[in-house]
Amino acid sequence: MNAYPETLLPNARSQLADAADYAVIDLGIPIDEFFSLFAASDWARRIERGDRSTILGISGIELARNILAEKTGEREFKTARESLRRTKAYWTGWVLAYYQWKSNRMFKEILRALPASTVEQMYSVYHEAPEERFASTADEILREKLPETRLRRIRSAYGCSQSRLSEMSGVGLRSIQMYEQRRKSINRAEAESVLRLARALGCEIEDIMEP
Repeated sequence: MNAYPETLLPNARSQLADAADYAVIDLGIPIDEFFSLFAASDWARRIERGDRSTILGISGIELARNILAEKTGEREFKTARESLRRTKAYWTGWVLAYYQWKSNRMFKEILRALPASTVEQMYSVYHEAPEERFASTADEILREKLPETRLRRIRSAYGCSQSRLSEMSGVGLRSIQMYEQRRKSINRAEAESVLRLARALGCEIEDIMEP
């Protein structure tokens, strides 16, 4: 299931591409540093859930500035050059936005296994290929590096301990441990328990169910 309606995808791709290009090329911020700030920001959460006011309401330049203002307190920024070049940084933002939409994973999770600098290095091989080819490779990398359950991935990405999740959701700690250890299938759990876990983590039920 994709992260949000496909009609928003072109805007999301251009927006994150422009933001990365501006931050890296114009402001001289290392690409991993910028994407780390982005993934930790509320702006990433808004894009992940397909917030129309964010995806359609601001430019990529504004997105980059908002991220930096939120995470660093900076308020004065260099003026963007007149024409954004199709740089490796631009492509990195473009393809990561596509993969997040395609996979419905959080940016934190994606970048933990596949840093932006690694994606940038894949430019020469993938920039002229369909995005689906990059997505297939990214899936393989994430499966290898993140062999954990969806529940564990989402819980970890939000910095929530098993004990805290148990308190927030009302689901027993032992049950959570067994779901994450694959000793008990979350797909066979009571619907109410799965709903409580999803609500506590701010996600959909489908996000923590196993394929």
